[in-house]
Amino acid sequence: MKKKLLILTGGPKKKLDAFVEPAKDLGLAVTLASFADLTFLLSKQSPKIVLKVKDQSLAEFDLIYIRMVGKRLEDATLVVNFAVEKGITIIDRVYEKALFVPSTISKAAEMTKLIAAGIPLPDTYFGSLYMIGDKALAHFPFPFVIKSTSGKKARDAWLVKDTHELNSAIEELRVREKQGVRFFAQELIKASQRIRVLVVGGRAIGALTRPTKWRKHFVSPVGEEIPDGLKEALIPVPEKYSKLGVNSANAVDLDIAGVDILEEDGTKNLYVIEANAAPSWNLIKKDCGVDVEKEILEYLASLVR
Repeated sequence: MKKKLLILTGGPKKKLDAFVEPAKDLGLAVTLASFADLTFLLSKQSPKIVLKVKDQSLAEFDLIYIRMVGKRLEDATLVVNFAVEKGITIIDRVYEKALFVPSTISKAAEMTKLIAAGIPLPDTYFGSLYMIGDKALAHFPFPFVIKSTSGKKARDAWLVKDTHELNSAIEELRVREKQGVRFFAQELIKASQRIRVLVVGGRAIGALTRPTKWRKHFVSPVGEEIPDGLKEALIPVPEKYSKLGVNSANAVDLDIAGVDILEEDGTKNLYVIEANAAPSWNLIKKDCGVDVEKEILEYLASLVR
């Protein structure tokens, strides 16, 4: 009898369409769904909540892979608690250990786990925006970066080069802080390239390098122009990136992760800046020639056979 796999996402279900063909090729019974498909009924006659997705009870599945939580935290909490109660394998395993607000939702929680595991990170200062303005310079000089803990990657990061820019950023971000958003300051690593490693089931299946966002602030110009950065696949994945990527994913209990690494230009020291539970892998799929969905499905199937 075929094992049944469920893949859930917090966004539109069409984001999972790329799993359809490899699932057929591998002969796997895979259901693709959005958290919007999740329902439950609680009545006086039945005190138990029976979770269903597309009218199928979650109890029918042998494994549930949460591709992305997005804003569906409450739904994800229901699914994870149900899966743990019923002994259903849940991927990523981070959800088994944090049944409410896992580290995939909070950059602060993520970095705490990475630090505890000895993963190299840039120097970081947590505190209110006013505390950042008052204390961050005691830990690292200008320029440095302010980021939110909400995990929105480069879109939620600001470079401050002097006191005027720092004060302006604090004033601008205070509105969001009052709404509950938390921020931290982090030293600027002088790395002109960023490496993204895609880890699946304890293996680095692909990696690529891209120019960093603020490279122009420390890369020497050639003539009057800053030289273009590299945009290429790393085939095979160099061992130093592979090892750090896998160790970082393990540190935050992720089975499928995109790990972002900076390699400082002068020292060649490596620093992890993110271990993403819901990475985009289109570029790795294209540039590295890796059928990512097939790799993931083969890994998931290996857990339930």
